[in-house]
Amino acid sequence: MTEGPYKLPEGWRWIRLGEACEYERRTIDPSRLPHHGFLVYSIPAYDNNKQPEVLKRSAIGSAKLVIQPNVCLFSKLNPRIPRAWVVKRGTVNSENRLLASTEFMPLRPRPARPEMLDVDYLGMLLLTSTFLDQVRTDVTGATGSRQRLKPEIVLDAFIPLPPLAEQRRIVARIEELMDRVREARRLRQEAQKDAERLWQSVLAQTFPRPGSDLPKDWRWVQLGKVACRDSVTLQPNSQPDTVFHYLGMEHVAPGQWDEPTPVELPGAEIKSQVIVYRPGLVLYGKLRPYLNKVVVPSAEGVASTEFIPLAVKEDVLEPQYLGAYLRSPSFVAYATQNTTGSRQPRVCLDALWGAPIPLPPLAEQHRIVAHLQAVQEKIQALKEAQAATEAELKRLEQAILEKAFRGEL
Repeated sequence: MTEGPYKLPEGWRWIRLGEACEYERRTIDPSRLPHHGFLVYSIPAYDNNKQPEVLKRSAIGSAKLVIQPNVCLFSKLNPRIPRAWVVKRGTVNSENRLLASTEFMPLRPRPARPEMLDVDYLGMLLLTSTFLDQVRTDVTGATGSRQRLKPEIVLDAFIPLPPLAEQRRIVARIEELMDRVREARRLRQEAQKDAERLWQSVLAQTFPRPGSDLPKDWRWVQLGKVACRDSVTLQPNSQPDTVFHYLGMEHVAPGQWDEPTPVELPGAEIKSQVIVYRPGLVLYGKLRPYLNKVVVPSAEGVASTEFIPLAVKEDVLEPQYLGAYLRSPSFVAYATQNTTGSRQPRVCLDALWGAPIPLPPLAEQHRIVAHLQAVQEKIQALKEAQAATEAELKRLEQAILEKAFRGEL
């Protein structure tokens, strides 16, 4: 009997994956086919909740694998992220021809021996650390996301093979347990949404809506009356050896409260003009204002010109207060309604400077900022707990798989 990574229960045996599977590698150029519709299994589609894309021939720009149902697609790309996708009969629309990315290995249980391997069992088995540890030892490509598994190494890896009836029992048991994990994950995601809704509610309750009555000693002012544009620009590639602290729109998450960490880049790598920022400014993201990207920097640096650097009149306006108000639901809605450009909408500058700002005394501004900071810290602690829960769920999923393929479920 073949010796594998661990001892198997009675009636099980170790075999090489290639003994039980055929590796199907027929590729086509979709642009040469008469079909108009294709159901395409791609890496991005897998990552998007395993939803294959229905694409027209003109939307497919490269060669694809021809696949049929009852096949398991195992990803070669970036082996740090395991992907195994079972294409089953009855789950696809027969009107669309099935194609898959060439980044997948289509593995089909050998038709000559249908009693040997269940395709669902295979799809789950390929995600276990015992299997992945074998195939990750010898890869092609540089480090990182462009590494790929070698098909010959994959096909030579050991898999535990119980009788077919036991394979199907294991699949049913795994599905039962994974349903519970999925429900726990759904509840965690709902908790995340609740936390974000709570924050938006706090912002909405903190800042009066334009046109509403204000508390005593508050007043409405136009933004342009209490802030101006601080337009100091720089061409970093004129200083190719200087290292800059650079902040791009991509470094700020939508609605982010905490100050993002800029990246360190030599001037030679920053090809376009940037703005220079300093403490005391507020950086307002003008591109797609619905994304709600605002930064109140505590240090000097440079940033994308998609940010508008706002310098406040410090005798009447606190930068942190302005940054908080610019993130409020009412201001985001106002800015979103006042944009120019359709494909890449940017806030209209006249509308920005004319935006009404509820202005309390400085002492009240400081109190509001402290209150929002305290709420945000509680929400951040909640999010960190949720992230820890997600890590636990991932470990639980892997533990379920490992026990299942050792015959311990």
